[in-house]
Amino acid sequence: MMTLSEQQYLQQELRSSEEIRWRGRPAPELFTVDTVMSMLGGVLALAICAGWVWLAREVGWGFGLCSLPAWWGTYLLLSAPWRHRRRLRRTLLLVTTERVMLLYPGWTGRVKMEGWKLRPGLLQRYTVQEDGSGDLIFGYNMQVGSTRHTGRTVPFGLQSVPEVEHVATLIQELCKNDDDSR
Repeated sequence: MMTLSEQQYLQQELRSSEEIRWRGRPAPELFTVDTVMSMLGGVLALAICAGWVWLAREVGWGFGLCSLPAWWGTYLLLSAPWRHRRRLRRTLLLVTTERVMLLYPGWTGRVKMEGWKLRPGLLQRYTVQEDGSGDLIFGYNMQVGSTRHTGRTVPFGLQSVPEVEHVATLIQELCKNDDDSR
């Protein structure tokens, strides 16, 4: 089921010739590699904050008040899995006759979109989990900002897609039909 803001956004975004062939929400995962790494950072930040408060006992509580932003950052890091799950619940995956779309809430709560035009070779590969969900990989980007890991690539596409094999087949058929119509 789509929210009102998603419906309004799609009314503006979809072309007149475009129709929705599949829609779904990502499988809600609580712990992913990213969220676990954030939590580990939160544990480190918690230790730093605790040390700061201990030091404030010795120096003065005014010094301890300076740690309030660090406590907020610690909360954000430790709550990453639950915030990630909430965002997934508000994310919509769509396959139309012309595009694959990802609608998700931005920082302000407004709907944002990423999209990929259907073309032959769009879907490079997909992964399947035990529950039938998985990831659709459309391509790879070079990892930027790391001198130790030159040449590493990061996949991009849709993550935690329910019924991933069905969706992958649908995308491949639509890409093939698009190629045949040219």
